[in-house]
Amino acid sequence: MIVGSTPSKMKSRTTSALVCVVAWVLVLGCSSTTEIPTPEKIGEKDRVNLITGAKAAAVVNRLHRNNVATGGDVIAEYGRTKKDLLYISAYPDGKKAKNAFDLMINKMRAARGGPFSHLMPIKKYGGKVYMTLGMGAVHYIIWSENHLLWLQTYQSFGNTLPPRLLELYSV
Repeated sequence: MIVGSTPSKMKSRTTSALVCVVAWVLVLGCSSTTEIPTPEKIGEKDRVNLITGAKAAAVVNRLHRNNVATGGDVIAEYGRTKKDLLYISAYPDGKKAKNAFDLMINKMRAARGGPFSHLMPIKKYGGKVYMTLGMGAVHYIIWSENHLLWLQTYQSFGNTLPPRLLELYSV
């Protein structure tokens, strides 16, 4: 027993220490979510902003007018004017990501008069990448393992994905 301490003071200190340990475990456990990597640069444009967490999920849901966010969503912005946007959603496994990719492609094919046109697969990527035009930009829809990516760009990549993106997300 510590001199000058009573059993109730020791119990209080022990309880306080236990509360602190539990709080640290919760903080560290909640903040240790896997980071979704994004390229520092796409084409000639540097990454200028990164939106994550609930804010990214809200943007994804608003764009789709439906609750489609996975909770593992990231939006990277590139360039200062006419920003390129890279949307990435992480899924628990590749099958769920592939199903979401197929659903998106099928809905886009069936849409009449929507904002996108000329949806076409990029053959060299074996059905894992589609390209479409819309809103003055080129859009690439990409399935990579357990990730679904959408790149909206004003740069010219033709039928090839940006190399820095392929370094992080193979197709």
